[in-house]
Parts: sequence; structure tokens; C-alpha cells
Amino acid sequence: MGVLGMNRRLTALFVLFLALLSTSVSAQTTLGMNAPRLFDQGMDNLMGIGVTSGDVNAIDYFHRSADLGYAPAQTMMGYFYESGLKVTADPAAAADWYKKATKQDDRLGDWLLGRLYYTGAIPRDLDAAETYLKKAANQGDPYGQYLLGLVKLERNDYINAAAMFRKAAMQGIPLAQQQLGNLLKDGKGVDADKMQAYVWLLVSYDAGNKAAGSDAAALEAALGTNQVTEGKRKARDLEQIASRVVSAKGCTGWQGEFDAVPTPPTPEIQRFCH
Repeated sequence: MGVLGMNRRLTALFVLFLALLSTSVSAQTTLGMNAPRLFDQGMDNLMGIGVTSGDVNAIDYFHRSADLGYAPAQTMMGYFYESGLKVTADPAAAADWYKKATKQDDRLGDWLLGRLYYTGAIPRDLDAAETYLKKAANQGDPYGQYLLGLVKLERNDYINAAAMFRKAAMQGIPLAQQQLGNLLKDGKGVDADKMQAYVWLLVSYDAGNKAAGSDAAALEAALGTNQVTEGKRKARDLEQIASRVVSAKGCTGWQGEFDAVPTPPTPEIQRFCH
């Protein structure tokens, strides 16, 4: 083959390479643009916005977005199959969708999958629950932190349970505040400190966790009038920062959020939880 023929062949190969590269970039751009758009269209349909609104359309949009690899849509599909909303409940299918999201380090998918393993909605597995809850906790997710604390508590690992409850408590999770208060009261995993225990129990009670009220009342006799007054002042100060309203950034306000085992956030709130 002559030099001219060789040059023509190299030129043809280069043109082919550019075409393939352009196609790949275009496909990636389309993926990046369409998956979030499909998710938004699913939300519009689910919430009744637009002339084509409807549950069937919503599920279709979410499914297509999830198939394109969009983690919030994958978590949403998991939610539908876990809750039985819009589709037949199927915990195993929910776990499969959550797992897709966890591969992208989606913290909502992480704690929801960990929750399934913890509650036994799929075969109970504390090791798996801990793995996924830890992923969420390491990303600062308060529900991951709180549930990981419950796993540690079940394993009598009081030091790490207290550490997780404290992190979740500072982000305004009332049950974590109560758990931390009781660990401080009993000196489990932390040095016993009845004053700090009383403060956290008051904060939990004021956040709506009425069960913490009896725990706080039980401490008042041991503390005495002066310390009770001081504890109430400290609780008011702490509530300025350890509040779910302050730290939530929109990821709050659904029924079951503050249950002993929090329920998954509803679709309209999930957008703020990733």
C-alpha cells in the first residue's frame, strides 16, 4: 500500500473514531438530560400537574428514569414496591431498586435498604443492615445514624450506639434524643450525666415525643429544683440548633417520620432527602 493509500485509510479511521466519540458523548448527554427530566415528569403526574397527569403515567416516567440509572428514580421505585402505593407491594423488588441506588451512594436508598434488612421486611440480616445504614450515616443522614444506633444497641455496642444517637439527636431526631438521654442517665457507652440526660429528654419531649416526658420526670427528683431549672434553660438553648426544622432542608414532615423505626419519606418529600 502506497503512502497516499495509507493516509487515506488513517483519515477514514480517524473520521470513524470521531463519529463514534460524538455518538458516545451525545448518548451520555441525552442520558444526563433525560433521566432527571423523566423524573420531574413523573412527579408532575403523581401530584396532578399537567393535562396528562395520572398514576400510570407517573410510574412509567419513574421507571424509565430509573432504567436510565437515575438514583432518585430508583429509590422512588423502591418506595412504591415497599409501600404498595400505585403497584402491588413487593419487598424483594423494593430491595432490588434500593440496591441500584445504593451503588451510586444515594443516602436515601442506603438507609431505606438498611431499614428493610433491620425490620425483617426481607429476610432479617443485621450485618447487611449495618452495612447500608453505615453508608447513609457516613454521609450525614440522620435516619441512617439513628437506625445504625439501634443496630449497635441491639448488639450491646453502647459506645457506638451513643455516638450514632448523638449525631442523629443533633439533627433533630426525637427518638435519638430520647435514646441518648437514657444512655446518659444509665451511663451506658458514655459517662453518666443526669443533667445532660434530662436536657436531651426535654428536647425530645418538646419535639413531640411524649414518651420522653415520663423519662424526664423520673429524673427531676434526683436533680432537685435548681438543676431542673438549669436543665430547662439548657434544653431551650439546645433546641435552637438540635431541631429537625433547622437541619432538614425540606426532608421532613411526613407521617411516620418520627416513629421508633421511621417510615420512608413520601414521594413529594423524597426530592429533598438525597
